[in-house]
Amino acid sequence: MKVLALDIGGTFIKCAIMNDQAELLEQWKVPSDTSSMDALMGSLDSIIAPKIDEVVGVAISMPGKIDAKKGIAHTGGAFSFIKDWPVAAVLEEKYGKPVAVDNDGKCAANAEVWVGALKDVDNGLVYVIGTGIGGGVVINKKVHRGNHFCAGELSCCVSNVENKEFTPGNFMAVGYATPGLVKAYEAQTGEAVDGVKFFEKVSAGDEIAKATLEKFAEVTAKYFYNLQIVLDVDRICIGGGISAAPALLDAIRAAYHEIYTLPYPLPCEEAEIVRCAFGNDANLIGAVKHFLDNKI
Repeated sequence: MKVLALDIGGTFIKCAIMNDQAELLEQWKVPSDTSSMDALMGSLDSIIAPKIDEVVGVAISMPGKIDAKKGIAHTGGAFSFIKDWPVAAVLEEKYGKPVAVDNDGKCAANAEVWVGALKDVDNGLVYVIGTGIGGGVVINKKVHRGNHFCAGELSCCVSNVENKEFTPGNFMAVGYATPGLVKAYEAQTGEAVDGVKFFEKVSAGDEIAKATLEKFAEVTAKYFYNLQIVLDVDRICIGGGISAAPALLDAIRAAYHEIYTLPYPLPCEEAEIVRCAFGNDANLIGAVKHFLDNKI
């Protein structure tokens, strides 16, 4: 059985032919066009039409508030023109094959549950540090979506409760994703860096970089503690490009463990913190899992 998987992102649409064993048989990508619905449909047609006869259906991962059961994209992230778009129904009518769609963070979580770092636990959390913060909550081996499809939208949690200005600028996605980390370093040094260069400086012993990482890890660890109080998971999986840097996980683990060394009992257990099993392929794999669970 072959499925066409699409990961619709703001820069690229990543594509794959996959089987029902999570094996990627073919992969490619095309540039995203976020200018209009017509442009997006043109891009999708260029991908789907040549492959549709080879596959049993189409599995889609995309940003935004997604009703995964009905296949409706209520919002679309970088595709700001999307509003209450019945993407599954539109594409099913056009191509005559079943189509499933889910939020990209929840697809990443589904991949980890299926064949990744959460496959052997009942309850877990996926936390993806990228341009923003992606995530997914897993309860009883199922991705939890909530009543309004927003469970696990970890980007939008407030990072500083003392700041009375309730704006997106005070969300975790702004201060404590990759851009926030490197901007904190740049603000102190005047030197522009990306995530790779920042962790090179950490490895080289740059004291400002090390202190910046420690602050980032401290806030992230406290956030994990708050999430653990609510969710009581077995394992937290960290993904995103900078998760490949050993120093990141080391710093977060150390800061998180320190919370549990306080001289009084805490109501929740310390969760295990690991790296996600999948990188850029996670959304594709999770989209196929969602398709298999709901369309086959």
